[in-house]
Amino acid sequence: MREIPLVSVALATYNGERYLRRQLDSVLAQTYRNIEIVVSDDCSRDGTVAILEEYRRAHGITFRVNERNLGFVRNFERALAGCRGEFIALSDQDDIWLPEKIETLVREIGPHSLIYTDALLIDGDDQPLPGSLVEVSGVRPVSGTCFEYFVCNNCVTGCTAMLRRDLLATALPIPEAETYHDWWLAVAASRRNGVVYHAAKLTEYRQHAHNYTGANVRAGLPARIAAHLMGKTAAEKRGYYELLANRARRYRAMADRLNLTPAERSFLEEIGEYAESLLSGGNRMKTFALALKYRETLFPAAGRWEKLLFVFSKLIAARAI
Repeated sequence: MREIPLVSVALATYNGERYLRRQLDSVLAQTYRNIEIVVSDDCSRDGTVAILEEYRRAHGITFRVNERNLGFVRNFERALAGCRGEFIALSDQDDIWLPEKIETLVREIGPHSLIYTDALLIDGDDQPLPGSLVEVSGVRPVSGTCFEYFVCNNCVTGCTAMLRRDLLATALPIPEAETYHDWWLAVAASRRNGVVYHAAKLTEYRQHAHNYTGANVRAGLPARIAAHLMGKTAAEKRGYYELLANRARRYRAMADRLNLTPAERSFLEEIGEYAESLLSGGNRMKTFALALKYRETLFPAAGRWEKLLFVFSKLIAARAI
């Protein structure tokens, strides 16, 4: 009988003593039995390392403590680099996994490089919150080799995701200035065998005051249109356009590593021009034309008329920032 593949759980910790035991226990309680837990700790100052040592002795988990604080992206990178499994599931320190999570992901990933799912939401006291991650975020899940989509949007939340280990050949090292490890992994997966979305809710995704990231509650249609037309704050708008411009520039420089097609290189050039124009108050007609051309990528969660209003706002708005 063929041995079932090893699944590594890449867990990044930092000052996580309050919830860490619950997460480790939920990983150890998985119905899928061939699992290793690989932890990278980013110089925790609380009892996190003592808990990890306790679970190392009792359950054989592997962990190492960074020599200096690296931040959560580099901390996850170190955890990923230490994994031996054919598959790697990403784990935050404060969530709770349903027992069938890994078994389901292994079964459903198929030939794809990465799989991700929806999630339940809980508060700091383990109490359920209304809606699911996909429902409250308003981000449209996608499957396939959607490079252009992932340049501009991230629908992959790392704590729901599992990837094939061979993706690391493209994904590591994570480029400098990448904001989120899961966003980058989705981009990298789109350049190999693509991503697949599975609608099951296999993670209790904790929302509390100390989340680095979390679910963004979606407003209703009128509020979203108003927010887009009038702007949330100048800083928020500038932040997104700067991120988009920088990503377009960075990925153009990485064209050979990402094995980009001529069409994808052209997309990066134009989407970078779009973002730079919004930052500088450039040619409005050109900005409008680019927003119209890439409306499905730039405004993926919008309905048809909402999408057209968003595009039209690029023409009528004064200087964006």
